[in-house]
Formats: sequence, C-alpha cells, structure tokens
Amino acid sequence: MPFYTKLSRSHPDDPDKEAVRKRTIAGIRRLRVALKDHFPDNTDRMKTVRIGTWNIREFGGNKYGGRDSYEPIYYMAEIISNFDIVALQEVRGDLAELHRLLKILGPDWDYIATDVTDGRAGNGERMVFAFNRSRARFRNIAGELTLPSGKKVLASFGERIRLEDGLSLQLPAGTDLSGVYRANSNRNSSGVVKLDNDVEIPLPTGARLDLPEGASLAVTRGTVVTRPPGTRGEVQVNVPQGAVAGEDFRLRFPGGALDESFRQFARTPYVVSFQANWLKIDLATVHIYFGSNEDERLLAQRRREIEQLTEALGDRASKEMKDDPKNPVLTAVLGDFNIISAEHETMGALEANGFEVPEKIRTIPGTNVKQDKAYDQIAFWEPRRNRGYVNVEILDANVFDFFDHVYRLDEHANYAPERSEQSYKTWRTYKMSDHLPLWVELTSDFSDEYIDACDTD
Repeated sequence: MPFYTKLSRSHPDDPDKEAVRKRTIAGIRRLRVALKDHFPDNTDRMKTVRIGTWNIREFGGNKYGGRDSYEPIYYMAEIISNFDIVALQEVRGDLAELHRLLKILGPDWDYIATDVTDGRAGNGERMVFAFNRSRARFRNIAGELTLPSGKKVLASFGERIRLEDGLSLQLPAGTDLSGVYRANSNRNSSGVVKLDNDVEIPLPTGARLDLPEGASLAVTRGTVVTRPPGTRGEVQVNVPQGAVAGEDFRLRFPGGALDESFRQFARTPYVVSFQANWLKIDLATVHIYFGSNEDERLLAQRRREIEQLTEALGDRASKEMKDDPKNPVLTAVLGDFNIISAEHETMGALEANGFEVPEKIRTIPGTNVKQDKAYDQIAFWEPRRNRGYVNVEILDANVFDFFDHVYRLDEHANYAPERSEQSYKTWRTYKMSDHLPLWVELTSDFSDEYIDACDTD
C-alpha cells in the first residue's frame, strides 16, 4: 500500500487545505474499492505478474498549474501500486514528480529511466519503467533501441534540403509563390504567428536547383561499369548528356545540406529485461511519433516508425532464439503507439514482424479518455513459439477509467468553478492524464513445467 503521510495532519485553521485533505481521502477510498473490483480476484498473485503501461500527460510539466498538490500524485500511486511493472511515457526532464510518486509508493519501488530525447519530435521526454522490487527484478540489462545504417526511419513524405550555403531554388521567370496557404500556427492577436509545422508550396514546372560548390554526382554502388584496358583502380563511367536521372545516379551534397529530421525514432524506445518468478521478459517501451490523425503523410510516418520498431525488435528476438532455440525469455513491446483503432493500418504495422496483440487487449475500445482511440498497446513477439517450459498465458487485460472515481464531472464546481465544462475536462487531464492505464496479467510460475522438462530421458 502507498504511504499517504500528508493525510494524517488536519488543518483546522486552513479550510482550503482541509478541503483538499478530506477530498483526497474520499477519492482514495473510491479508488481502492473500484480497483479491487476492477482487477481479477480469481488468480493467485504469487504465480502471476501484472504489467502496465500509462502515458501520464506531461508528467513533470507545469501546464494548467501542473500537479500543484499531493492529491493527483496520491491517486496515481494508488493506481500504480496494483502493478508489478509499469512503463510510463511523457515523463519530462525534471524528475521531481516521479521521485514524489516513488516515495509515496514506498521503499519496495524503484525505477529505470532514459535520458531526455533531444529534438522537437522528442518533446523533451524520457522513457521510464517503475517496478516493485518485491514482485519483479531488474536483470541488469537495459538499452535504448537504435536502428542500423540502411534501416533509418526516413520521412515518408520526403527529406528536406537546406537552401543555404550556395544551394538555392531557381523559379521560372515571373513566378511568384506568395499567397495564402493552410497551416498550423499559434494564435496571435497582432496577426503575426509562428508556424507549428512546415507550410508546403507546390513548385511549378521548370523550377530547378542551383548546386553549391563541392556537390558531386555519385554513381551508386552495384552499378555495372567497364574497366579501361591496362588500368587498375579506374573505371569507365558513361554519364548521359543533358538530364541525368535513374537508379544508378545520386547527387552528393556537401555536409549539412540535407535536413535529416527522421533518422532514428522520434523518441528512442527503451528495452529493459526483468524477471518475475520464473518469467524472464524483455520489455520495450515506446512513445511513437504522432504528427496528425488527419494528414495522410504524417500517418504514413507513424506507420513506418512502428514497422521499423517491430522489425528491429523482431530481428533482435529472432537472433537470440537462433543462438538458443529453447531461450525462455519473452519479448514484448508496450506503450503509446498512437494507434487509431484495431482495424487501422497502424495496428497492422504493430502486428508485423512476429508481434501479436492479445485478443483481450484488441477488444478494448480505446485507451484515451473518450475510449475511442486504441493509442496504447501491448504486443508479444511470437507468443506461440516453443520456449521450453515457458509459455505466454494471458490471464486478463483491461484499462482502468480513473475519471469515474476522481476528478469526476460532478466535482467540477469543487475543483474549477470558473471554468467551462469543456475547459474542466481538459484541465483535469493535466492533473491525471488524457490516457488510461492499460495492463495485462501473465502467468509467471513455471516450476511444474520446469520439473517436467527436467524429468525426460
């Protein structure tokens, strides 16, 4: 049970503080009853492991005042205490809130975190695993997942070229591309705005690039050429006159000309190895690039990132199984995939390269507050593969809707009477989250199976 030390002290001389204390006590009581009913009571918790994933909105941020009291942290601790291992997304660079959460959870709890992901797409976030050391053990193996050369996550809508340092775009004479275009931008009453995303303007026929000094024509590796008689270290290359194009040729720009914004993942996945009872499991937590649900190109970017992730993790797991065909270690990926629905192509990308989402999770309508988007997922690599005495047995899975019990709509006047109902709905997601915690419970005791495997000729 979490340690709620601030609840023991009343505030007779401060009605506001006392109201928060009383409200928090009532909220924790409702949560405890609801969580007891939510989780299955027909499993032996000595033989199972419960793994969760939760995108906690801007955890460590200060929008809408941040989590400026102990109340939301206490509620989070009550929920998380029901897991053995939980992957957390959207943890900011400042870990003070995470440390507050771990202190409330108690001395049995620990965490492993990545550094902050740099770059705009990374959004200043960390990947975090929190775990109960009395229920699960860190196996001292952890690492950020990066992609090998040739398998980078390039932007599906094309790479940008920097028009600077001698590289310029020449438009046909008389062309004026100035005009009004659709764009996302921050509101500003003065009429001056700052773009949130690129504005892309189609180019007219006849536009061309003037190349900078130091550019070169590259004949690609694997192109068939001839060697002049009597020479060594030289080849004869036939370059078309006029327009040069085709798979045999590439332009080599000076360093820094390409704006390579999508070379690795927007937020680097984090792979950590745990053991719970007999179960050894490698967990990869992710927060996949979002972009937009309406822009087809950005959706394609999201799909590509998920595909590259499952390919890299699948290759890693396959190699380990090849080295040891009876390797009992499971591989799973969990987190915020920004998947639209179970039928969407983004789900197809997740269930590629050997990964499968358990049916108990696929049937969950959604993991956002409205429960109409399947953003968060948990998938296992080749769950039916023979791993000797270990097998993937999903006992149960679900999402927990905390807004049925705390920061409820009928408490609007108690929390933010000055706000509209819609504004209150947004405000409360910065106290708790706009995602619901998703969890799965697995069998973790394979002692009988191990003994049976030993008792063979």
